[in-house]
Amino acid sequence: MTAKSVVFGRKAVILAVVISVAAMFVTSFMYRMDNPNLFVKGQQPSSMSGEGATPPPGMGQGGGMARVKEFMARVEENPNDVKALVNLGNSFLMMRAWDRALEPLEKANELKPGNTDVLKAIGIAYFNKEDFTKASAFYEQILKIDPADTLAMFNLGVIYKHYFKKPVEARKYFEKSAETGKEMMQKCESWRLKNLRSKRF
Repeated sequence: MTAKSVVFGRKAVILAVVISVAAMFVTSFMYRMDNPNLFVKGQQPSSMSGEGATPPPGMGQGGGMARVKEFMARVEENPNDVKALVNLGNSFLMMRAWDRALEPLEKANELKPGNTDVLKAIGIAYFNKEDFTKASAFYEQILKIDPADTLAMFNLGVIYKHYFKKPVEARKYFEKSAETGKEMMQKCESWRLKNLRSKRF
């Protein structure tokens, strides 16, 4: 096997991988545009007590509840512990306890504003409470901080298309999300090729 055929073979494999990833991204994107319920859309458990009650995902055998108690104790000890507040809020999100999640998350946001992860968590909670106006306001805040946040763009697209019934605005968010995602993929590929070349020499 000649050196040229080896190089061509490598390029063909890389091209096939890039095309496959792009196809998966486009297919996933199109499916998710038509199925907005993929976004942690669920019903809050009515009760964790009583016979036959099924714990929510990640909360089985007391492990999740032990974490909640740990974070609650830390918040009680220091009500301004932002990390404990965020962890407590995220634990409640995992339990689908949207209202309970909001209190610590909003306090964390007041104490240390501008954290896009906290803003996303608050947006998810409001989305699942079906308060789409508040959810969209938090996603808009994220874009003011990080205009390239594709998740915030996509979620705004979902809200505008399916809940505000404004397809023109939704399309802008979807297109911007897809364009930004494509740019990020190109940057990753460029970085990968640069590293590949540097390893050869």
